[in-house]
Order: sequence, then C-alpha cells, then structure tokens
Amino acid sequence: MRVGMLLRGTYPDDIRVRKEAAALQEAGHEVYLLCLAGEGVEPATVDGVAIERIDWDGYRASIRALNRASYLFGSFDGIWFRRARRFAAVHGIDVLHVHDLPLVRTGLRVARSLGGIPVVADLHENYPAAMAQYRSERSLFERVRARLLRPVSRIERAEREAVREADAVVTVVEEARDHYVEDCDGDPDRVHVVSNTVDLDRIDAMEQTPVPEDVPDGFVVSYVGAFGPHRGIETLIRALPETPDAVSLLLVGAGSEASDRRLRRLAASEGVADRVTFTGWVEFEDVPRYIAASDLATVPHRETDHTATTVPHKLFQYMALETPVLVTDVGPLGRIVRETEAGVVVPPEDSAAVAAEIAGLLGAERTDYGENGRRAVETRYSWARDGERLRQVYDGFA
Repeated sequence: MRVGMLLRGTYPDDIRVRKEAAALQEAGHEVYLLCLAGEGVEPATVDGVAIERIDWDGYRASIRALNRASYLFGSFDGIWFRRARRFAAVHGIDVLHVHDLPLVRTGLRVARSLGGIPVVADLHENYPAAMAQYRSERSLFERVRARLLRPVSRIERAEREAVREADAVVTVVEEARDHYVEDCDGDPDRVHVVSNTVDLDRIDAMEQTPVPEDVPDGFVVSYVGAFGPHRGIETLIRALPETPDAVSLLLVGAGSEASDRRLRRLAASEGVADRVTFTGWVEFEDVPRYIAASDLATVPHRETDHTATTVPHKLFQYMALETPVLVTDVGPLGRIVRETEAGVVVPPEDSAAVAAEIAGLLGAERTDYGENGRRAVETRYSWARDGERLRQVYDGFA
C-alpha cells in the first residue's frame, strides 16, 4: 500500500515518525510524508521516505492569519487541506496516517474528498490535557486569550470526533487507550497501542564513549529532555541538599529562557548551584553518552491528566542503556518500572522521598536494576514488538 503521512512538524526530527515509517517500509509499504519545512536546504527523500514540505513562512501574513482563524474556530486547516489533498491524489495514497490531533479533522476531510480512503489517527499524546497543562504555565493574558479563542472543551470535542471517525487510532500506552475507549467512546477493536519504545539496533549503534567533558564526578543523577514545570525537575533540585555531597544533578536538555532561569534560581536558593550541571540542548546522537555516564536516570513528572496518559521515549532509552531509573508514581511510569524492576518509584513532587532513595542507592549494588531494564526492552518493551503492532493495524486495510 501507499501510506501518506501528515506531520505538523519537521522531519526527520520526530523519532516516533521515523520508526513508524521504517516499520511500514519493512512490511513492503511505500511511505510518503507531507510536513513543515525547517531551516535551510532539506532532502526530498530520507531513508526511502518521499517528502514534501510546506513552507509556512512562505505564505503571506494575511493568508496565515486567515488560516489560523479558521483553524482556531473550526479545528480545520485550509492550507493543509489543499496541500494534503493534492499530495494524496498525486501519489495515489491508499491510507492517510495523520500524526497528532491538530491535523486529524483536516485529514478526515481530505479522505472523504477522495472517496473515503482509510485514516489512521496517530495520537502521540492526550492533546486536550497537554494543552491545559501547557497553558497553565503561561501568563494570565495568554491563558485568558486561549480560553476565549479555543477552550479546552472544543479540543476535547475534536478528540472525540477523531477517535470515533478514524478507521484506526494509534496511541502510546495502555492508559491512553483506556482514555480513548472510556472517555471518547472509541471502538476497542480500533484503538491500538504502539508505544514509544526504542529501536535497539539504532541505540546500540550509537557511540556511548567517551564520557562528555561536562559530566561531573561522583554519583551522577541525570534528567534528559525538555524543561518545564510539569517535568518535575524542581523536585530533583529540592532533594539535592538532603543527599551526600558526592551526589550531583546533570540536566541534559533545555527549555524556554524563563524555565532555565527558574531552575538556576532554585538551585542557587537551595545552595546547590555548584552541584547542578546544565548541558544545554544535546543532539540525539550524543544523548546515550550522557545516559551511560549516569549512575541514576530520572523521569520525575508531576501528576497531571497529561502525564498520567503518556510515557516518554527517554524511559526506554535509560533502560536500554542499563542505567537504573528513578520515576514518580504517575500513570504508566510507576507501573512499568515496578513490573520490570528497572529502578525505584517515588511519590510525585516528594523531594524527601527522592533524597532518601538516592541516599539508599549511593554505594549500593545497582546492576540488577540496569540488567532488568535492558531485559525488558529486549522483550516486552521493544520496538520490534511495537513495529509489528503497527504493521498489524495496516494488515486490517489489505
């Protein structure tokens, strides 16, 4: 079959999309992708995926404003509709695979206009809950504007429509599947889990040595990824004063300037600024070196409707690299770490519990955690299994 993917982002930056495209190609499907243009000259083909890119900045400001208004009030994107319809018609697309909620309604309209080709709604996250969470972190003016122009209730209606009308729904974890079936009236037979597990062949091929120069000495507790209040990094910083001086915190990633300043101020106020290292943004290919150099890797999420229904890719990266993990007891995080015995689980936003677990692990034997994590991503939580699940979804369209 010819699979047409719609991605409101750039490619090949999205790891999940790359893995899914490769899995479908392995099954003999042709994959075409319509996405946003990034910066500079970009190839028309990446790993056999034929790519068309929308240069959003190339449209006149008036057209962008009109299109944005139509999307705000109708969850329908006119520019994407015209481009996606032409894209699907030119390439003879058999199945339209739409990544994330904002483009699903547009994708459904495209499919209907072409005679009703099947649509796969690939919902990477609980989008309404994510929007509510991100908006809570913005200024009062931005929160009020968002509430008036596009309230979360409207996004929730779009989510229910997507789940009911798509021919198949793909999501990342069992807790999210329960949400789509129970809260959105999804057909259990059409909602499938394809998790954010790692491609072991790829991650094993990445260089894990030498240790980066900015990795501190001593017992290294790391966090990898974007910064933001729901990530729970503040809990790690507040725990640090209650741990032995040999413990240091390595923050591999970045966020907005405001979030970066907030974390640095907190480290200073807690008296541990000299024990917290900020690496700045790190290329994906270099991340394994930081994880492998860590004694403990963390996912300290706060508990929200969003974090309770998603699982980050980094958890499985940690496990694949045999690094013991510390996670908060939020949604699938606690469930997965408990059942795999890959590390320790603490209550969310409990800095005392984090400090106690770190102190207990310092100097203790931790190889079992790492070995258990690696075993889990080789068996139950492997991309080999999740890629096969995706291929089985497409077998239903044959």
